[in-house]
Amino acid sequence: MLVPLNNFAPDLDPTTPGIMVDCDNLLPTLKGYRAAPSPVSLGMPALTAACRGLIVVRKLDNTWRIFAGTGAALYEATGNTWTDRSKVGGYSNPAESRWRFAQFGNVTLAANRSDPMQQALDAGFDDVPTAPTAAIIETVAGFVMAFDTVDGTYGDRPDGWWCSALRDQANWTPAIATQAANGRLLDTPGPVRAGRRLGADIVAYKERSMYLGRYVGPPVIWTWTLIPGEIGALSQEAVIDIGTAHVFLGADDFYLFDGTRPTPIGASLREWFFADLDPAYQYRVQSLHDRTNALAYWFYPTVGSDGALTKWVAYHYKANKWGRGDLAIEAASEYLNGAITFDSLGDLFATYDDIPPIAYDSPYWTESSALMSVVNSSHALQSLEGTAGAASLTTGDLGDDEVFTTLTRVRPRFITAPASAELDHLVHDTLDAMPIQVESSALNSGKFDALWSARWHRLQITTSGDMEIMALAAQFQEDGSE
Repeated sequence: MLVPLNNFAPDLDPTTPGIMVDCDNLLPTLKGYRAAPSPVSLGMPALTAACRGLIVVRKLDNTWRIFAGTGAALYEATGNTWTDRSKVGGYSNPAESRWRFAQFGNVTLAANRSDPMQQALDAGFDDVPTAPTAAIIETVAGFVMAFDTVDGTYGDRPDGWWCSALRDQANWTPAIATQAANGRLLDTPGPVRAGRRLGADIVAYKERSMYLGRYVGPPVIWTWTLIPGEIGALSQEAVIDIGTAHVFLGADDFYLFDGTRPTPIGASLREWFFADLDPAYQYRVQSLHDRTNALAYWFYPTVGSDGALTKWVAYHYKANKWGRGDLAIEAASEYLNGAITFDSLGDLFATYDDIPPIAYDSPYWTESSALMSVVNSSHALQSLEGTAGAASLTTGDLGDDEVFTTLTRVRPRFITAPASAELDHLVHDTLDAMPIQVESSALNSGKFDALWSARWHRLQITTSGDMEIMALAAQFQEDGSE
């Protein structure tokens, strides 16, 4: 019996061909699944406090800057250290507030809804004159957009939006001549949770509603169309722009929105995920977009984690497949790495033993290569480029309601074989019974040996090291109906 590994689908019938009912540290690929890489140090010291925002921005000359925010400061990665780029006096960012960033030409903008909006051109940050205080900022069509705002004229507007003057991030005084404007999204209740560019348009998300914003010019400037359905996003970080569409985490499912209507994409794991997500801290979800591998990650707090982000799910939007894993983080972002040479090795690592276990052909060593990075729970910046550690997959149930079969051999179809692997064989005679482990075997000559009879068989494979797998070839011998 050939068992293809089609999807991680804990919500589906466990006898569905090709599904996995569980997995850990496993990422979907176009061919199958691979073990998730381990985090490794990027040679930077830990931040002084928990990271509440991380961004890599590109300037018009294609140079880039890396910023991280804490409750009291904004930092830039310069060389192998963090340089304080805060305005004079620092910041008073409350515990649950996050820094959101946007790039407008050569100017980097930052907002947290507690302090005035910040801007930085070449060096440090300072207040943006006349700008509202905002929880969310985004750039689109020559404007800076702000959502969930507070200002001296209109007061507290959680449902409010603002746009700067056209091509001028420093001018927010409303005027038809400059096209700076503001308004409210009142057709549905609640504050704006996210605002993301989609081509030349922008989408504003509340928790259970969505608005498509379109530039129409003076005197209206921006029009807003309510998207049908009670669908929205949990936070700014829950929405990922994949170029031609958004993929996002809503209050009851995962969705893809291409500008027409939101489409659910989480049918295979929705119930499992929301049972695992802590609803009290769901607004803390962080996301990461791996463009190279067409992967969208969501890091989330589980029930019992006291709000800490300890697990992730990943969606391969070209293959329409899911994976999951465990990793404790504070923030996540793409990271652009400068070229590492023998001359610069000593600046990053004290000894050869300190060099991380990263493949020689990894983007880690290449100038301006995009890496997936996180700030871990110790406030340290890490790249997701290390050699994979432990990973596991658990198939659905293989067998028949009537016939007993003896499993004799399992041969994995690896694209990349792991350093080591072990098979745990679980069985049950009725689908309503809990599977029990009956035997284990190590990978030997590319196969696992087994010998146990049951109506239903479930295979759990644990690997160590880099690995990619397409399918399992399982050999069964029919025993009879009793």
